[in-house]
Amino acid sequence: MILAVCIILLILSLTGCMILKIDLIYGMLAGMFVFIAAALCSGFRFRQVIRMMWNGIRESFIVVGVLLIIGAMTGIWRGCGTIQQLVIYGTKLIHPALFILFAFLLPAAVSYLIGTSFGTSASIGVVMITLCKMSGADPVITAGAVMSGIFFGDRASPASSCAHLNAHLTETEIYANVKAMLKDCIPALLITIGLYTALSFLNPVRTVDTHILAGLESEYHLSPLLLLPAMIILISPLIKINIRYAMGISILCASILAVFLQGMSFNELIHTLILGYEAKGELGPLLSGGGLISMLHSCGMIIISATYSGIFNGTNMLSSAEKLLEKLSARLSPFRLTALTSLPLIMFSCNQTLALMLHAPLIKPLYQKKGIAKKKMMLDLSNTTVLFSALVPWCLACSMPLDMLNASPACLLYAFFLYLPAIVALFRDMK
Repeated sequence: MILAVCIILLILSLTGCMILKIDLIYGMLAGMFVFIAAALCSGFRFRQVIRMMWNGIRESFIVVGVLLIIGAMTGIWRGCGTIQQLVIYGTKLIHPALFILFAFLLPAAVSYLIGTSFGTSASIGVVMITLCKMSGADPVITAGAVMSGIFFGDRASPASSCAHLNAHLTETEIYANVKAMLKDCIPALLITIGLYTALSFLNPVRTVDTHILAGLESEYHLSPLLLLPAMIILISPLIKINIRYAMGISILCASILAVFLQGMSFNELIHTLILGYEAKGELGPLLSGGGLISMLHSCGMIIISATYSGIFNGTNMLSSAEKLLEKLSARLSPFRLTALTSLPLIMFSCNQTLALMLHAPLIKPLYQKKGIAKKKMMLDLSNTTVLFSALVPWCLACSMPLDMLNASPACLLYAFFLYLPAIVALFRDMK
């Protein structure tokens, strides 16, 4: 009963934030105080509740640290020209007859390298939508293909904060997870490529105007060397370097390139690492961003979510929900239960991070009781909660990229990779 009241109040606070167009972090803060009050009403002392919250926050520090490193890395990648080089090489590969297919493949490649759906949508995603408008391609289908692509890396990149959070919550190892997720998604990926190939032929584009690249080539000293920071992240799983060390090496490499190729001063370098890169000219809005500060909001969301987790663990507040799921588990497999419960959690939490942090501890006992490997739980969460978050229009994982792409929610129908991995997993589950 207490849990139900708390959830209703959390939903109301998050809904109020959306209606009033206030940052959802304030709704999450309100929810935190609701759960604190619930714990106090259940007989726990304030000091005990604070200790519970601290236990949850302490467990989130590893993920928060990785997030801050990712922020610094994406900032300096912009500053040294790595992202610009990736955009240029990618767009030059585009074949007009397969434009929609490339609208998926290029964002998928970039998102795997930089590990962020927001960063990918703000860079190559915006480029693809711009090229779409110039070439006369279908904007709804193109936006759907881009949405599919930007979440390919968000789900399975070694540089993805979401993948690290999933690994942390399921107590699995990130590199082993990356290999497992890439292998797991092969059938869905092949079907997705086939569908976008068919849509490309059904919606042909004769020419693709890439004059937008002229601005990049004139404002930056571009060189194949600029791909080195991205290559370090790409090969790190193969040589099993700790991802934090790999990102540190990538940052160092990008910093050297920024100084010696782009002429960045030491002060500008520090500014870029901490506050993000500030691009000039008409391409400024497209290329600016990153830095430690860009991750503070996400870190705040994770820390607040971690207090929820700490209170849940300390008070056994989720016990009633766990008992209900245990009853349902007699009729449904763990994957089906995970898929069934993911959407309601996403709909009321309104963000991918909170949904994942609430979902993992809720279903974990079911997997443990049936002796199912932690890796399987990680895959099930990546195929449901992680990807489904981008299918709920009022969820940040969906609304932010849609705003950046200036696209309507109608494009989600064509975002095949957001739901095909779950459908494939469902067929596997039926065997």
